[in-house]
Amino acid sequence: MSVVSASLNSKICVVASSEALSKAQAWADFFKCPLNPVNLSDFFFHFHVENDRVYVRDLENRLLEIDFDKNHLDYERKGHRGKNELIAKALGVAKGYRKVLDLSVGLAVDSVFLTQLGFEVTGVERSPVLYALLKEAFAKTEKEYLKSYQLHFSDSLQFLKENKGKLDIECIYFDPMYPHKKKSALPKQEMVVFRDLVGHDDDAAEVLKEALTWPVQRVVVKRPMHAEELLPGVRHSYEGKVVRYDTYVVG
Repeated sequence: MSVVSASLNSKICVVASSEALSKAQAWADFFKCPLNPVNLSDFFFHFHVENDRVYVRDLENRLLEIDFDKNHLDYERKGHRGKNELIAKALGVAKGYRKVLDLSVGLAVDSVFLTQLGFEVTGVERSPVLYALLKEAFAKTEKEYLKSYQLHFSDSLQFLKENKGKLDIECIYFDPMYPHKKKSALPKQEMVVFRDLVGHDDDAAEVLKEALTWPVQRVVVKRPMHAEELLPGVRHSYEGKVVRYDTYVVG
């Protein structure tokens, strides 16, 4: 497992049941944090490892769990339109493009949907806690179309710089975190914990600039409907009711 930044270990601890101590110790080593500390209140995030379940709670008891089979975050979209989905059109499904690099996996809602639509997805996640939750969810899932998913723990900008020309990728997908509006309604508990873990992508423009140097056909950026382009040069925009997909044609 990769080395995690030292700032995390003061915020998180691992809490394990007796039958899951081996797995829990591996994640404690990954986070460089205590396992089953005496004073749980000293840590804002509690990474729970049980025999058949892994999840995170914060000090306010809000829960974040990723489970592709339970589908509580709408991972299995029954009524999708296949090749007519905007995200599929933006990525060039009509031209036969299938191999996608997702630079910001997050909760993997879009990543899983792309896989469901027939894309071969390689994902990058820089939050160590989200990476751990995703890693466990992909290992646990019984959905065959997710078995081939390739997940990497890395900062997206660093990943792009280190892997240019090394991967068989046709398109890049990027969904940067947006600063949330102060007047917006309080999101569900999963989103509160998610935002606390991830923060904002302040380097989003720099990541996109680097992505545009890759030998791929398209780079697609998901944006709020009325937001400015992340960088100039958008060739096509596929607009929905709430978000749009800005497509940069590279190859």
